[in-house]
Amino acid sequence: MPLSLSQPVTASPQSAADVMVVDDTPANLHLFIKLLTAQGYHIRPITEGAQAIAAAQANPPDVILLDIKMPEMDGYEVCRQLKAHTSTCNIPVIFLTVLDDEDSIVKGFEVGGVDYITKPVRERELLARVKSQLELRSLQKRLSEKNKQQEILLAQYEAADTALKESEEKFSTAFQNTPLPTTIVDLKNEQYVDINEAFVQQTGYSREETIGRTATELGLWQSLEQRAAAFAQLKAKGYVHGVEVNFYNRSGKTSSVILFLELIYFNGEPYVLATGKDITQQKADQKKLIDQTQALSQTLKTLQTTQAELIRAAKMAALGNLVAGVAHEISTPVGTAVMTASTLENATQSIAAELQRGELKRSSFEGYIEVATECSRLMLNNLTRAGELINSFKKVAVDQTSVQRRAFLIKPYVQEVVANLLPQFKKTPHKTKITGDDTLLIESYPGSLAQIVTNLTTNSLIHAYPDNQPGIISITIETQANDVVLTYQDDGCGITPEHQNRIFEPFFTTARDIGCSVRVLHLVYNLVTQTLKGKIQVASSPGQGTTFTIRFPVE
Repeated sequence: MPLSLSQPVTASPQSAADVMVVDDTPANLHLFIKLLTAQGYHIRPITEGAQAIAAAQANPPDVILLDIKMPEMDGYEVCRQLKAHTSTCNIPVIFLTVLDDEDSIVKGFEVGGVDYITKPVRERELLARVKSQLELRSLQKRLSEKNKQQEILLAQYEAADTALKESEEKFSTAFQNTPLPTTIVDLKNEQYVDINEAFVQQTGYSREETIGRTATELGLWQSLEQRAAAFAQLKAKGYVHGVEVNFYNRSGKTSSVILFLELIYFNGEPYVLATGKDITQQKADQKKLIDQTQALSQTLKTLQTTQAELIRAAKMAALGNLVAGVAHEISTPVGTAVMTASTLENATQSIAAELQRGELKRSSFEGYIEVATECSRLMLNNLTRAGELINSFKKVAVDQTSVQRRAFLIKPYVQEVVANLLPQFKKTPHKTKITGDDTLLIESYPGSLAQIVTNLTTNSLIHAYPDNQPGIISITIETQANDVVLTYQDDGCGITPEHQNRIFEPFFTTARDIGCSVRVLHLVYNLVTQTLKGKIQVASSPGQGTTFTIRFPVE
């Protein structure tokens, strides 16, 4: 079966060399294929120069056997174009020629050929020249790979060297410029080999005085036990992080330092990178802060004691106002009852005298009965009124002196509280108005609520109407969700904006000479927010009155 020249010929799948044979004569190609495949080479037979160039560029062979005499494009031109292309310029070209003159041979070398074989081909010569060029090609490839490897290694070395130099420069810059005292110590002899400027500033020792000496020789360690423990930990773990030690400087002043030690190596030798953070001022500030905290704690205790005393005083003052009011209210019905009793006594004595004299007349007795009946009615009504006042006083007074939680009708209770303040209102032209649901039953702290209403009302009476102008104090009670909303409002002089944000501060008060003043209202604030677990807001404008909105839960 004749060979196909369109396909490569291989002696075995393991052939190592790729040989392209370019010749326009089929007989020559068959000969080359026979000889070269017997040596295990992979053969690519090609009959045209242009085809050879395209095939070589697409898949470069290891060696090319190139006939010089070919139609359309001779071997010289093919070789010239192969050498001009980067992918094929290094392929060895062996010329096949029947021309053995010197000019032809020289021309072949000039266009890039590496060898030549004259026709007719001698088998041993062909194999020897092909083998030689393949060996040279292999050596060139290996040399090229070695050169590439060396270039890569050289580039890596240069990069590493540059990185090392940059790293050393960065380390040196960081070492010298760090604000923390930093040193490098030779671990073998514990001598300083380098220090930064911060160390010089911290210790007072110059670079010349320090390099080549130890910390012990300079007398920097306050405690040799601390030094021994630090170096023992360094040798055991390779580092010491955050140990507090004490150092002396050149003048003998003690500094508290947080010490950091790192074991490092230069050229295989152990060194210590030491950094210290001075915390002397920090510890002093910390002690000062502790002292201030203790002082503030004591002040807070004093303030709490004072506040408790103020609350007790406010309770007693509210109770005193309540007593004074009730006493004034009771005096009228009791006085009327006493006068009526005196009238009844006089009438009884008169009728008894007539009876004793035996002069008692029916008309006199009937007159006595009429007087006694009227006096009894008046005494009963007035004493009943006095009793009601006393019961109301007792209820409110007990509530104001206790912190018990109980169920009560809020509107009638507020009315009772305000009623006990009526004697204060009688001295003024002011009126009160209380609106809300009479049947609203809540569970809360009536005593605290009484104190809140009493303090707000008293504050308005004293401070909201400086010129004793008539006004109206209104209290509205309503529910929203599970909250009670009590709105207290007066139409007095109001509170200035700069004072509104401070009226609930302890001990804050305004002066009468700058306009309307306010009492201390922080007690009201504490009762609302702490006892009732609620919130209080104030809205006021000068000349437009003041509104306090109190919201607190009832469940």
